[in-house]
Amino acid sequence: MGISSQRYAMVVDDGVVKALNVEAAGKFEVSDAESILATLS
Repeated sequence: MGISSQRYAMVVDDGVVKALNVEAAGKFEVSDAESILATLS
Protein backbone atom coordinates (compact mmCIF):
# COMPACT_ATOMS: atom_id res chain seq x y z
CA MET A 1 0.00 0.00 0.00
CA GLY A 2 2.96 2.34 0.33
CA ILE A 3 4.07 4.80 2.97
CA SER A 4 1.48 6.90 4.75
CA SER A 5 1.80 10.00 6.88
CA GLN A 6 1.12 10.19 10.60
CA ARG A 7 -2.45 10.38 11.80
CA TYR A 8 -3.46 13.94 12.55
CA ALA A 9 -6.41 16.33 12.57
CA MET A 10 -6.30 20.01 11.71
CA VAL A 11 -8.67 22.93 12.15
CA VAL A 12 -8.16 25.56 9.45
CA ASP A 13 -9.99 28.90 9.40
CA ASP A 14 -9.70 30.98 6.23
CA GLY A 15 -6.36 29.37 5.37
CA VAL A 16 -4.92 29.79 8.89
CA VAL A 17 -4.16 26.68 10.95
CA LYS A 18 -5.93 27.16 14.29
CA ALA A 19 -5.23 23.69 15.73
CA LEU A 20 -3.02 20.77 14.74
CA ASN A 21 -3.36 17.55 16.73
CA VAL A 22 -0.73 14.95 15.83
CA GLU A 23 -1.08 11.44 17.21
CA ALA A 24 1.73 9.47 18.79
CA ALA A 25 2.50 6.26 16.91
CA GLY A 26 -0.27 3.70 17.33
CA LYS A 27 -2.54 6.02 19.33
CA PHE A 28 -6.01 7.44 18.64
CA GLU A 29 -6.53 10.08 21.30
CA VAL A 30 -6.20 13.62 19.91
CA SER A 31 -7.33 13.31 16.29
CA ASP A 32 -10.80 11.91 16.98
CA ALA A 33 -13.95 13.91 16.27
CA GLU A 34 -14.66 14.56 19.96
CA SER A 35 -11.25 16.20 20.47
CA ILE A 36 -11.58 18.36 17.37
CA LEU A 37 -15.10 19.45 18.29
CA ALA A 38 -13.78 20.49 21.71
CA THR A 39 -11.24 22.81 20.03
CA LEU A 40 -14.04 24.54 18.11
CA SER A 41 -15.94 25.65 21.20
